[in-house]
Amino acid sequence: MAYEYSTLDLVQAELRATEDFSSSTVPTADDVTTWIQQESAEVNQVGGRIYGETTYSEVLDYKGEETLLTSNSPITTVTSVLYSTSSLGSDTYSLDVTKVEDTDYTVYKDSGELAILSNWTPSDGRKRIQINYDAGFTDIPDTIEKLTTKKTAKRVIDTLLNKDINEKKSGKSVSVGSISIVKPADFGVKQYQQLKTDIGQLEKDIIGGTSLYRLPLHRF
Repeated sequence: MAYEYSTLDLVQAELRATEDFSSSTVPTADDVTTWIQQESAEVNQVGGRIYGETTYSEVLDYKGEETLLTSNSPITTVTSVLYSTSSLGSDTYSLDVTKVEDTDYTVYKDSGELAILSNWTPSDGRKRIQINYDAGFTDIPDTIEKLTTKKTAKRVIDTLLNKDINEKKSGKSVSVGSISIVKPADFGVKQYQQLKTDIGQLEKDIIGGTSLYRLPLHRF
């Protein structure tokens, strides 16, 4: 699944470009959209989580726990919780009993926990409970949007620089909106250096913030 944590307009604004991305610009609007998706995927990797909303289905073993932990959080919606009254491997095994939220269980969305209430006493066993839910963020966090926008903007600039170098225009300047970069020096202008600094700091902020959330777990 492709995620887009920024937009063409936001990238254009970051570049201070006066021309909209289109099929005739270099790079094209399609190119930049693809880069937004690729940088969004990289931001997921940096943060160790998915920042867009995604649908999940997990079948869990049950060993008498009072609380079940989903592999992803925060939860936005629990679609259904299904239970099997029969053991895995028996002829009657089926996850076909629908449990009722706030009667049989309750959900703590931020931490991705499902607490079993006294009305429901599940039997121990393999693959006893299935949780179908959506998790992630319905609204993209500002820090994630900003990082994706800046990473995509840098990619636009780097692409223009590489294009000119390949066309042997080394030593000339490249302009993107009001940003002017002189080659082949040190790619040197203040705005470009600040862009790279901002990206590095935002990535550190996101990595530091992952301690607030549980990373995806692998269940065997």
